[in-house]
Amino acid sequence: MCEPDLVLLILPSARAMTFSTPEAAESAFYAAFEARDLDAMMAVWASDDSVACIHPMAAPLNGRAAVAAGWRSMFEAAGQFRVQVELAHEVREAGQVIRIVREHLFIGQETEPRPPILATNVYRKEADGWRMVLHHASPLQVGGTPPTRTPTVVLH
Repeated sequence: MCEPDLVLLILPSARAMTFSTPEAAESAFYAAFEARDLDAMMAVWASDDSVACIHPMAAPLNGRAAVAAGWRSMFEAAGQFRVQVELAHEVREAGQVIRIVREHLFIGQETEPRPPILATNVYRKEADGWRMVLHHASPLQVGGTPPTRTPTVVLH
């Protein structure tokens, strides 16, 4: 008998969605997050074990099975919520996009968001479209701003 994580890794339906842009992948990521839909969530992620996820105040989850288990635990514990995402910074390189976003979470019927979460989402261009390879979220100090991009320095 296969473990649930292993079934998720091999089922074609888990990879049926394709994302033509990093923005489409990110939109699907946050839709799956709000819906607490593990299959839709894992369809956004790259299929190899290079993926990693760090939830706020938690240890890193490395590899697809660990990432899926982390999201499963979070979804099982979460009540109803919604999230608004605000782009803070973006870096585009050949075949890879890094997006730093502020996540504004509204729990239940709240009309005011909780303190913001700052997340770094990294997407990689693959043969079947754009896929997430990293999500790292941490609390943002109120009034804090993400760093701006600084020029790359090459050391000899």
